[in-house]
Amino acid sequence: MVEAFSEWHHISKMSKSAFKNLTAAVTTINTPMPFRIDEDTLLACLKGQNFERKWRVYVQALFDEVDVSVIHNLVLDHFVSFDDLLKAIDTWQVTESENERWIREMASFEVGRSHAESADRT
Repeated sequence: MVEAFSEWHHISKMSKSAFKNLTAAVTTINTPMPFRIDEDTLLACLKGQNFERKWRVYVQALFDEVDVSVIHNLVLDHFVSFDDLLKAIDTWQVTESENERWIREMASFEVGRSHAESADRT
């Protein structure tokens, strides 16, 4: 399954826990859905590289259904930043979500934090 992430240069260095966390997020999102989103597509949607409207409900599900600790680990594992998530919230028009409010707050703290200051979860 790691081969599916060929466009993500850091995947070969990704820890098993990071991959498990990303897969857990995608599994949670896909559970009630008739079609499946894959990890590459989800990350592309979150990073502003895919804007296909058919994925909106999946992105909304990330913020509504996925536990905040899983979303936080996506940031700690360097899949996305809080700024990426904040932009995704605005782009995909995510509203009325506890995670959305938490991400807005965390994104406001992220300004000025260097990459070296973030946690290393390898």
